[in-house]
Amino acid sequence: MSFQFNSIFRAAALVIFCGLLAACQTSGLKPGSLNTSFAPKGWVSQKSGNKAVYVCLPSVCKTPQIVVVGPAKVRGDVEAAIREDILSAELMNAVDNLVNVAAKGQVRFKTDRRVVTKTYTGFDLSARFKTKSGYDYGAARLIFQDNRGSVVASFAKSRSTAKTNLRRFFQQTTVRRVP
Repeated sequence: MSFQFNSIFRAAALVIFCGLLAACQTSGLKPGSLNTSFAPKGWVSQKSGNKAVYVCLPSVCKTPQIVVVGPAKVRGDVEAAIREDILSAELMNAVDNLVNVAAKGQVRFKTDRRVVTKTYTGFDLSARFKTKSGYDYGAARLIFQDNRGSVVASFAKSRSTAKTNLRRFFQQTTVRRVP
């Protein structure tokens, strides 16, 4: 149970980190932009406003797993900046490196790739968190539409499980542009 609370704390830290990348003005995608049927059998979900937490029950998953969806505060047209490659994966990795140095090995962030679709732009990120028992891993996608953003973050005891759950979330999710 403590892993779940630690993961929620880490997820919140990741959301805050992502939000700090672009300062603060507008928060979250417009209501209805993110439609998901994610919550596989054996997972429980709790939603509050524009935030959602999905937790795999211990009776189903061998190791703790969690997916968190929340708003990212942004300022300016981040979507256009990503489409024009002004805000690039290389620039994001430079910011990640600053965080990695400041964290002194406790946290490691990496921007894996830039994501550009018809309905949004963003970045896929991965993270590693040092714990008393080894490492916890995270995989996240930042989603931007115009000057609005959201973060979907998956956490698990293995990197591959975190990435798999993030991929499963987006296989069961539609991101559409709402006027």
